[in-house]
Amino acid sequence: MAVASAAQTHTTPFWRRRSFIQAATGWLFAAPILIYFTIFVFGPILASLAMMFFKWNGFGPLTQAEFVGLGNVTEVAGDEKFLGSFRNTFVYAIVVVGSGVIVGLMLALVLNGVTKFVGFVRSTYYLPVMLPMTAMALLWGLMFQVRYGFLNQILSFVNIPPVRWLINPDIALYSISLMVVWKGLGWYMVIFLAGLKAIPEEYYEAARVDGATGWQRFWKITLPLLKPTLLFVIVVTVIGSLQVFSPIFIMTQGGPANATNVVVYWVYMTAFQFLRFGYATTQAVYLFAVILVITVIQLRLFREGGLTSYY
Repeated sequence: MAVASAAQTHTTPFWRRRSFIQAATGWLFAAPILIYFTIFVFGPILASLAMMFFKWNGFGPLTQAEFVGLGNVTEVAGDEKFLGSFRNTFVYAIVVVGSGVIVGLMLALVLNGVTKFVGFVRSTYYLPVMLPMTAMALLWGLMFQVRYGFLNQILSFVNIPPVRWLINPDIALYSISLMVVWKGLGWYMVIFLAGLKAIPEEYYEAARVDGATGWQRFWKITLPLLKPTLLFVIVVTVIGSLQVFSPIFIMTQGGPANATNVVVYWVYMTAFQFLRFGYATTQAVYLFAVILVITVIQLRLFREGGLTSYY
């Protein structure tokens, strides 16, 4: 029987064999997403890598693109405005991620103990997350207005002079960070609440029996067991913060005096205002490399050190 089956398999064309049919069926089901990624993801990535070595205005035919070799790469490395936009981006990311994580975790710890009107309270905090960033940037731009803005009107009641929120180069970036943290606070809260709910209550009961204080329970139980949640939140928010564009474009356009000029906004200006698509592509690749390195460092930090020392 086995010999006959082997002989039949040997004489059957490969396209009629069950293994081939099953494999072909799987590839057919996967074909749409593979085609999508090839055309809209991998294709643009490869095109961007190739565009790094050309000078092109983005509108003429590709045949007019001038090959410049590593000219764009070396120019980016010495571009003071681009490096300045990186500094602003890092400051923005540190402020937004640090403030969001700390305040969001504190808010989640408080709301985790709320027993009445839980849904209403959580929905109230999460509502700004659902609103478009464009609308929030326009609204806060009005609130930051020096003479008639809502925030300065509040400060006038306690005899504090008007603050030049978006005009003063020393505080403009922090003003935008305040708006972004406020808008995303509900997202931090929901993610941290989910992590807190996953911690077994038995751990806290045992710690109370042993006489552990509230700070000790947080430091020895809550924080270590929240490590996966912290990893997710920090990695996602760092990546998002390094790609900030909408609030800068709407509220300050990189001003005043380039104080809020961030990388993505400068890439946009380079491509669509200065018509240097090859150079802008090189800047974008630099940003991608930085994000990749920072993400890998965060993953290794959380897996091999950092919070693992609390266990």
